[in-house]
Amino acid sequence: MKKIIYIFMIIMLFTGCSSKPITVEKSNGDSKAYLFLKDKYSPDKYYFEFYDRNISANDKAKIIMARDNNKYYYSISGDNDIAIIQKDGFKYTVDFKLKSYSEVSEKNIMDNSFGILPRNMEEFKTLGYIKGKERIFNQSLEYEKYDYGNIETTYFFKGKNLVYIKCKQPTKTITLKYINYKKKVSDKLFDVPKKYVEMTY
Repeated sequence: MKKIIYIFMIIMLFTGCSSKPITVEKSNGDSKAYLFLKDKYSPDKYYFEFYDRNISANDKAKIIMARDNNKYYYSISGDNDIAIIQKDGFKYTVDFKLKSYSEVSEKNIMDNSFGILPRNMEEFKTLGYIKGKERIFNQSLEYEKYDYGNIETTYFFKGKNLVYIKCKQPTKTITLKYINYKKKVSDKLFDVPKKYVEMTY
């Protein structure tokens, strides 16, 4: 009997305690992803920090995504230390290591969060999804998988807490580890450091 229990435990360990996926045709605002995001995120105002699991299995490559209406910020630190800032009809590429930046005219906000995060929270509130449990980065976690058209995004949870986001796009898959969010976005985040040198090409 003990041998059978031991074998069962080994099987469960290696299968990651995966569960059969269940399709939820329509949510009622009670999905884990919606409840986690509803007080932290709106498409035109947010601040999130993640670790990029595509670049490093350790907590080295940090990503910040932030927006305040028509101001947008995206940065990645690690081997590269670069930020994209958009505001006032311009796009700035900032290199923190070289203490330099470049500037181009760009009226449209190119928001990299869409697909990773919902584009419309009202639609997301009732959006159907697939839920289950699977092993990711040596953790057995509950997940909710959403179809955003040509993007498939899976949110992994431990209890009510978001742990990972996996975003499958047509040309690549992005996996992020959630770190933190902020309710208020500082205006200083969208400023290019004054002493940085402008690079022209």
